[in-house]
Amino acid sequence: MAEHIAAALETFRKMIEGITRRDTAWIIAALPDQGLRHRVLEAIRGMSPRADDKWRLKLWDATNVEFGELNTESEAIIREAIVPIEEREASQVVTGQLTNINFTHRIVTIFYLPTKREMECVYEDAVEELLIENRRGLIQVTGQVVLDDAGAPKKIIDVNDVRELDLSPLAVDTVKLGDRVIKASKGITLEPTTDETQQLICVSDIALGIDVFARSREALVGELNEQIGMLWQEYALADDDALDGEAIKMKQALLAAFREVAHGA
Repeated sequence: MAEHIAAALETFRKMIEGITRRDTAWIIAALPDQGLRHRVLEAIRGMSPRADDKWRLKLWDATNVEFGELNTESEAIIREAIVPIEEREASQVVTGQLTNINFTHRIVTIFYLPTKREMECVYEDAVEELLIENRRGLIQVTGQVVLDDAGAPKKIIDVNDVRELDLSPLAVDTVKLGDRVIKASKGITLEPTTDETQQLICVSDIALGIDVFARSREALVGELNEQIGMLWQEYALADDDALDGEAIKMKQALLAAFREVAHGA
């Protein structure tokens, strides 16, 4: 028993090291069994901060030696280790109301609002635990979308991810702009909503000029950071003479909300 525990801990350590190094080959070598590896990676993914979280997790062994860290970049490398890049490039994210799960035939059915029809999603074994964890409300299914004759989605095959739609408040803290960093002067929290089709997650702040949308929360965070960076460059750093009245108000709002800081501040 002790030997099995020690072996499991060593495998876990190597996988964390691979995630920290951002090395998928290292992760795969640590646990060659694909099915088991996917389950362990999903468990680690559940321990990791989301793209917009402001914390990170450092791990030490019994001898107080640090062997890895889970941070906001960890989820991307975990997903890369679970789903090959060529498969991810062919995948799309579809949001719908979960209506049924057929565990025997590995089919999850969602109600797809844009067509007002139910859509079957065919999944593999590795996804089943995700379905058990996300069995209510709006869910996001990622896989290869099959279109009908009118060009509308009718079915999803090769499902590689299932997530509950995350509309929890999104905190804005730090945005990197090349060799500069801007930081929120005080807490800025945005409330994500969906568009009328339920396919896009949206956030906005009229005063700051923020208006972004994306199909997933992770993509939304990336779009948000990019837009804040653009607004800072185009408005906050611009001369007043180059701006009209409304643009000057936006500049003042941005300067009140953010400040430039040194890297690591």
